[in-house]
Amino acid sequence: MSQQSTPNYNSLIVTTWSKKINAGLDKNCTMLQCVNRDYQADADNGTSEIKIATPESVATGTYTGTLPAYTAANVTSSTLKLDQSLYFAFSVPDIVQAQTKIQLTDSILTKAQKAIDEQIDRYIFSLNSEADEDNIVEGETASPITLSADNVYSQFVSLAKILKNSGAITPKKQGWVVVHPDVEEILLLCEQFSGASNESDKAKKEGSIGRIAGLDVFVSSNVGKETDGSYTIMAGTTDGITYASQIKKFEQIRAEQSFDTVVRGLYTYGALALNPKALAVLKCEI
Repeated sequence: MSQQSTPNYNSLIVTTWSKKINAGLDKNCTMLQCVNRDYQADADNGTSEIKIATPESVATGTYTGTLPAYTAANVTSSTLKLDQSLYFAFSVPDIVQAQTKIQLTDSILTKAQKAIDEQIDRYIFSLNSEADEDNIVEGETASPITLSADNVYSQFVSLAKILKNSGAITPKKQGWVVVHPDVEEILLLCEQFSGASNESDKAKKEGSIGRIAGLDVFVSSNVGKETDGSYTIMAGTTDGITYASQIKKFEQIRAEQSFDTVVRGLYTYGALALNPKALAVLKCEI
């Protein structure tokens, strides 16, 4: 009589939880709405350093019957390193898990995902320092601009104009802007702000609260407010930053000295400002 193998339910549970973490991040992490994931497939294959070749400008000219000598295409090489890491770990007593079924673990995973959200938001937002130096909007003597409901629209128009002039925003490439809730308050008082309740605006990106100066507006309390009380507003297109991640480890083990199930995970990630001209920054105060 052949022996039937026992299904590895623990492996199935871990895989399911891992997918829940990733799905939650993709949907709820603000800055992940503003990047491209072009090299995620390489990360999924276990690569922690991804080599990226970016072609520069290509020679063009008027054709007069003959072509000039060909020149080698210039290519810029860069490396996307998944060198950031976060862990999460928790234990669930068997008796509690039996009383609450799967809901408790799901709730804890949601909190773990939220904690990862905050770190990723800050990490990606910090790449505003990589924006092209010509894409910075500041006041005189490089001081922050005082933002109000009267001038917020014109300042966001300046951000959009910069991205259009740099070739980042095109008819096929929409721009975005990320603000702190304090700045959102000013936006909501601006007559030109197209809020999320505007049914005529069907093109705004999921997660956006609306649109101003053609830019989809995202809000995060994790970023944008500096320690000196000033604010940094970051704008761009998804061409600006590329991002990739891995759940390096995700384990469910039994505690040695108690009737608990221990869940722990290691999340690694990295981002790279591939196109600084596709990023713009506004320094302001309120």
